[in-house]
Amino acid sequence: MKYLILILIFFIEINFGSRLINSGNLFSELKDYYIPENLNYYSGGYSEQHCKDSSYITIPLGVTGGLDEGSLSSFLLTKKGSSLFIGLDAGTVWQGVRRLTMLQDFNSVFNITYPPWATLPEQRATWFIKNHIQGYLIGHSHLDHVGGLIVESAEDQLSPKKNELEVSQPGIYRGCIEMIHKMGYVSDFPNITSIPDQKKPIIGISETLNSMATDLFNGLVWPTLPNYGRYSYYYLGNGNQYSFKDLTPYANKYVTNVQNDFPFNHLVKSFEICHDTLTSTAFILTDSISGEQIVFFSDTGISTTRCDWEFKILQVWRNIKIDKLKAVYIESSFTNEVADNVLFGHLRPKDIMKLMDSLLENSIQTSPPKTNLKHVKLIIEHIKPQVGMNQYYLTSQRMVYQQLQEINNHGVKVIIPNQGVPICF
Repeated sequence: MKYLILILIFFIEINFGSRLINSGNLFSELKDYYIPENLNYYSGGYSEQHCKDSSYITIPLGVTGGLDEGSLSSFLLTKKGSSLFIGLDAGTVWQGVRRLTMLQDFNSVFNITYPPWATLPEQRATWFIKNHIQGYLIGHSHLDHVGGLIVESAEDQLSPKKNELEVSQPGIYRGCIEMIHKMGYVSDFPNITSIPDQKKPIIGISETLNSMATDLFNGLVWPTLPNYGRYSYYYLGNGNQYSFKDLTPYANKYVTNVQNDFPFNHLVKSFEICHDTLTSTAFILTDSISGEQIVFFSDTGISTTRCDWEFKILQVWRNIKIDKLKAVYIESSFTNEVADNVLFGHLRPKDIMKLMDSLLENSIQTSPPKTNLKHVKLIIEHIKPQVGMNQYYLTSQRMVYQQLQEINNHGVKVIIPNQGVPICF
């Protein structure tokens, strides 16, 4: 009965626009408090029913903007039918994957199989990272966006030995193993003892990658694992477009065999954007076959420097075909109550909805032009936990969602992601 009352209150709040004030009287345990949080923002599951008209699936590995080291900004992206994923930032990786692989139906829906020895949650999580994350797009080098990649890097590689890829993992031809076989390495070299070029790509602009190499993978903060065959850095120029086929260590002869598969059938275009004292990145990913697009913004927003954050984002919108846009990932670190001078390169709901106006106005339009964004999912990242006094005694997630919906004039589908819960679009 208590849970039904909570759900009824939430329904009234969303549908009648009233502001719910949580006095705490309805909650006796922490789990009671968080029950509504798992019912409210996510519009749809990842079953065949919910995903039947979708092309992409994204999985939040980390959803907060600081403090919660177990859920920092990180998403996986794949296309339906694929078992390869690209990381979009990497604040939290292992903890998010561990939660994901423990979901009852995740492995069957995504056709994930494990070696016979991988029975513990930590074994399955590590196997998934090794075999199913193909590489990473990193938007900037702050720890809450790269820390997960740094910490799990020692285990982020399949064994390069051919016999281990083929013999000790019987029946596993998904993920990176499937990719290697499909490329033709194994069939071309039946007597080969190792698969070359097993380094995963870390992709970003120069400022980001140079910082990772100099300040993080530097032998002091963390071992220089990219120098030991774990990763290769791929530098993107501002406003330049690249094919994922060219952002891989594999020879062109072999990449040709998977050029129609995700992620190799995608183009990525990077844009430098403002994030206070450093440069962050927005990535446009475009399916080279269907033309479908998604936009991923790493941290950005109102700056204490002279960086023109709105103009930078305008350049991104001008490269979007509005009818092909599937989703926009963007941050809302704070609620509307926070003043401009303490945002330090972040956004609030009112800033985001102004950006949605700009998106509709400045993107590449159809004829006749689209007048709404009902076909687009707006995935909100990096919400900072509510740690100070708040007159409504609600979580930041709840407040951000409500403030976005109050001024959602274009019908964009607002999603506040939950860690480990896939989203289709």
